[in-house]
Amino acid sequence: MQQHPIFQKYKSEWLHQVTGYSKVYLLRVASGNVPLSKAFVERVSYALNEPADQLFILDTVDLAAGGSPPRN
Repeated sequence: MQQHPIFQKYKSEWLHQVTGYSKVYLLRVASGNVPLSKAFVERVSYALNEPADQLFILDTVDLAAGGSPPRN
């Protein structure tokens, strides 16, 4: 199963502790069953203190406009 690139760098257990998102939600995002949202990107970026463009691939969709990346 292919995961979102951020979950290859960070384990979902650790992201759960840092961001407060449930483990189930993070696993759904990792697998692509739940699309990335602007709120998710901002919260993870803020919690990790890293720019969103370094954590996520944003060139396919403008999340600032409220869009979400397409599902694979």
